[in-house]
Amino acid sequence: GACGNTCAYRPEDTPNFTALMAEFRKQLDAEGALTGKHYELSAATSANASVAAKIELAKVGKILDFYNVMTYDYHGAFDPTTNHLAPLLGSPRDPAGPKFNVNYSIGYYLSKGVPAKKIHVGVPF
Repeated sequence: GACGNTCAYRPEDTPNFTALMAEFRKQLDAEGALTGKHYELSAATSANASVAAKIELAKVGKILDFYNVMTYDYHGAFDPTTNHLAPLLGSPRDPAGPKFNVNYSIGYYLSKGVPAKKIHVGVPF
C-alpha cells in the first residue's frame, strides 16, 4: 500500500474490514443472481500471526471463498543476516524465532477456525 508498514492500525479497522468483505460478498451475490454466475471473493492476507490477528479470521472466512496466505518474505533484505524466504518448518537456528514459517502460519489460521479448504498457501518462485 501507499504507506507500506507504517499505516496506523485502529481497533475499529477489524470489524470494518469484516463489514467491507460482507458488503463485497452481498454485491457479488446480487450480481450473480442476475448473471447466474458465482463470483469469487478472496483476500491476500499476512502470514504473520500478529498481523493476521487483526482480522476476524473465522467470520471473514465464512464470507470469502478462500484466503491467499502470503507465506513468503518471512526473511529478506530487511534482515541483518540471510535466511530462508519461505521456510516450511521452523528452525531453532532461525533468529526470528519459531513463528516465521509456513507450518506455524497455516496452523494459526486453522486454530482461529478457518477451514483448511479455504486456505491457499503462497509459494515464492
